Amino acid sequence: MQSFLSPLPQRPPDPLLGVMQAFRADPRPDTFDLGVGMYKDAEGKTPILNAVRASETRILERAETKAYQGQRGDEAFCAGVERMVYGEGSSIIADQRTTSFTAPGGCGALFLAIQLSGRIAAEGRVWVSDPSWPNHIGVAQASGRNVMGYPYLDPASGGLAFSAMMDALRQARPGDVVVLQGPCHNPTGVDLTEEQWAYMGDFCARQMLIPLLDIAYHGFGADPETDMAGIRGFLAACPSAMISYSCSKNFGLYRERTGCLIVQGETPGEATAAGSHVAEIARTCYSMPPAHGAAIVAEILGDKDLRADWVKELAAMRERMKSLRSALAAAISEQLNSDAFAHLGTQNGMFSILPITGPMTDMARLQSGLYMPGNGRINIAGLSEHRIPQLAERLAPYLAQSLPSA
Repeated sequence: MQSFLSPLPQRPPDPLLGVMQAFRADPRPDTFDLGVGMYKDAEGKTPILNAVRASETRILERAETKAYQGQRGDEAFCAGVERMVYGEGSSIIADQRTTSFTAPGGCGALFLAIQLSGRIAAEGRVWVSDPSWPNHIGVAQASGRNVMGYPYLDPASGGLAFSAMMDALRQARPGDVVVLQGPCHNPTGVDLTEEQWAYMGDFCARQMLIPLLDIAYHGFGADPETDMAGIRGFLAACPSAMISYSCSKNFGLYRERTGCLIVQGETPGEATAAGSHVAEIARTCYSMPPAHGAAIVAEILGDKDLRADWVKELAAMRERMKSLRSALAAAISEQLNSDAFAHLGTQNGMFSILPITGPMTDMARLQSGLYMPGNGRINIAGLSEHRIPQLAERLAPYLAQSLPSA
């Protein structure tokens, strides 16, 4: 008798998680895990932040229930995230033009946003940067949406291809969703300037597009306030927007799945109506959001001393990543006797992308123990200082193939 599961073929592993699994199965002692994005300290560990540990201790000591909090989840958390995004004293918040929901991670917030956009414009396409985080495409396609790409990285300079990006987005139709990443773009480490953010906000408003801002690395570019300057300019120029915020990286809450969806309306009535739809979507998916991670963040943001400790720890993580970037860029330049990859040292955040793609990544894995996804993204934040010269030496033969003289 045939099982009802028999028609299901084996699916390939996730491009990023598959790399992690292959790395763990490799018995060689000197391999490099350049894949899944998690921050690691000098000892190669992903630490619990002191502010998180102190917050968690307080929460557990006073906890009296595990009852549901409601569909919005932790309202103090939602309010704290809104203030981080918009700034203290924001007129948009004061005018009640926002609604926000605790979500199961940034990915859960993205799911809610894409589902909501489908209720606004069912035939709207989803525009994603090329390259981008693969799950942007996955979440959009899982909702039955067509995905379009817009150029993002200028391979010659290692900077933003803004003119080409805008040329592509001028083909977007009213009701299309445009996914724009906040500070520290994944996988390129290349960001829009404040002026470009403001221009983009006005552009989306004029073209009647639905902007979805994905903020997953807040505080990894500069400091938390500076990182939001461009985003705030965008939100001031564009009356309506959706924002997915993740606390996985900047609070180190990877496994707690702590995210927030903010919907900004042109009027309070629009925000309220949007919230009713988000609540309905959430109800049919996960019903009630997880609480623990959101409580940790709310405690930190609501306590002056804990927040100061978090900002200090965030700065230490950020400066470590900048130091690793500079060291890697210098080591590669020394290996290649070329400054062709000097831009690695000036990009932002956890990731950069190398011209090692497709079959070349398979070769790098087999020959040199370099584990990276097929698009050439590497996680700078997971490197070890003392192994950077060895990494640069192993990368050099593959990078040399992209040099003009090769």
